[in-house]
Amino acid sequence: MNLLTHRNNIFAIIVVLLLILVSSQINAQTKEELQQRKNRTEEDLRLTNQLLEKTEKSKTAGINKLLIIKKRISLRERLIREISEETQLLDIEINSKKEQIIKLERDLTKLKEEYAKMIYFAYKNRNNHDRLMFILSAEDFNQAYRRMKYFQQYTKYRKKQAGQILVTQKNLEYETEQLQDKRKEKLKLLSRKEREKANLNGEINRENQEITRLKQKESDLRKRIANNRKVMRRLENAIADLIRKEAEANKTFKTLSVEEERVYANFKKAKGRLMWPVDNGIIIQEFGEHPHPVIKGVVSKNDGIDIGTKKDSQVKAIFEGQVKKVIAVPGANMAVIIRHGHYLSLYSNIINVRVKPGEIVRTGHYIGDVYYKELENEGAVLHLRIYEETKVLNPKIWLH
Repeated sequence: MNLLTHRNNIFAIIVVLLLILVSSQINAQTKEELQQRKNRTEEDLRLTNQLLEKTEKSKTAGINKLLIIKKRISLRERLIREISEETQLLDIEINSKKEQIIKLERDLTKLKEEYAKMIYFAYKNRNNHDRLMFILSAEDFNQAYRRMKYFQQYTKYRKKQAGQILVTQKNLEYETEQLQDKRKEKLKLLSRKEREKANLNGEINRENQEITRLKQKESDLRKRIANNRKVMRRLENAIADLIRKEAEANKTFKTLSVEEERVYANFKKAKGRLMWPVDNGIIIQEFGEHPHPVIKGVVSKNDGIDIGTKKDSQVKAIFEGQVKKVIAVPGANMAVIIRHGHYLSLYSNIINVRVKPGEIVRTGHYIGDVYYKELENEGAVLHLRIYEETKVLNPKIWLH
């Protein structure tokens, strides 16, 4: 083997090792991100369990119970998808392990063959007298020195080959063990996926039963829809009135103090990283227009998000700002509006309000408690909105 070929082989080995290293790092990051998503899904599923327990035995529980069941179904479907993704990643790892094992087996065979040849050569040239005569028969000192060095290097290389065989055998055993572990892990995941599918079917049946029960109360549901629309109009009027009064005072929406500009800029930068207004909650009604889950042909519009949470949950400011309004809204209890420069956040269905207009609040400031009434069996639901002056924004894409 000439020097150039030797260097090319070394370079090729380095490239392969680097590719394996980079690939393993990417897979590790992907797997870690997936595990984080899966953990969050499982946490949300546990929370829906707790929320449903409160209404499980109730025959009067309304639409929010159905919304929680629907949310649970979507979470279960998401968990199944995440388990499938995890299985695919494991398949990639298993195939990679198989390739490594094949390569190690090939390397081990080659090393053993080379070692066998070396042993055979050493056996044929085992006589020390022959070696000495070979060295002494050199034409000059330099040739004798090179022959002596050859025997030394040969002996050293033979020991190195023996060591490489042992290392390769150990690596092969390790990779084989890892492959078996990965296969066991995959079997567990597939088993979990089947269980989750069975759970999903049960929850779909449960949803259908709840829809059937609620359809028998269609007239009551229509009254609730009408009442809810009145509540939403009151909230919208309160926001519009607040913005109108501030516009008259400032003459323009663009007039902010230095401090307000700072808060506005920081709020804008925090998109996707704002804290949740409750410690434990799930979105049971998304932003935008939605068909009614029970009554066909009825579409509801949500200018915010509805967050199902636990009894006695505290409501917290999603960002620093100034409390602009605290109002009583029939059907939605109390509502609090906080200004963050050109942004506004609104929290409704609150009781025990702990802030007052004009008060400066920090991020996470305790505003009040989510309303919950045991006899109504609707659970604790917080309504959250975010505005950029008059423009309605989707709170979900702003929260962390």
